[in-house]
Formats: sequence, structure tokens, C-alpha cells
Amino acid sequence: MIITRKMLNEIEQNYRKSFPQEFKQYVLVNYAEEPFPYEYSEQDLYEHIRRDIRDYDQGNLDIAVKSPSERWQEERDYLQTLCREQSSKIRDREDYILELEHVLAENGLETPRMANHRLEKGDVSF
Repeated sequence: MIITRKMLNEIEQNYRKSFPQEFKQYVLVNYAEEPFPYEYSEQDLYEHIRRDIRDYDQGNLDIAVKSPSERWQEERDYLQTLCREQSSKIRDREDYILELEHVLAENGLETPRMANHRLEKGDVSF
């Protein structure tokens, strides 16, 4: 779910105050797209905006709107980090599979993958 001007107007009515234009622009830009790779529920969206209102009222919210290129760079950095983490998990799992295959081979057993690899090498005995 993403924010709309109508929703923002309803939030203003619920709070019984008018928000500064800069704050409205901040909310409309920051919640105009789903936070990749997630999706806001209505409750999540309203909760995030409620926290932003509280932080803004306390003077703890930087409402400077980032340019599209800055937002894309942040998303790119996030995706690169996610990719590195997943690659590391894959390597760890591959190492674990090799360890398990070694234990199987020591005990005269093999997985279908091990058998195919052995047959590709031309080794028909086991």
C-alpha cells in the first residue's frame, strides 16, 4: 500500500492540525513506493507515518527529500548488500554439502549428484 493525498488529508483531519507543506512532501515522496522487496500493509503505512509525525513534532526528523538518483543509489546499495549476503549463504551451504558428500563417500555411499559426477569422469566402479 502506498500513500495518497486523500489519505494524507484524512491523517491531518484525525490529528486536527495542518501539517507544513515540507512535511507533506516528505511523506508523499517517502511512502509513494513500496519499500522493496516488501509491501506496506495499511497498518504498517499508518504506523510509519504516525512515527514520522511524532519525530517531526519533536524535531527529530530530517524532512529533506532525496533526489530520485539518491533514492536509487540507496536501493542499489541495499540490493548489493543483500546479494553479497545471499552469495555468502550459498557458499556456506555448498561447503556443507561437500562435507556431507565426503562423509557419505567415506562410508561407501553417494548422492545422485556424486554418482553423475563419477559417471561423467568415466568411472563406472564404486
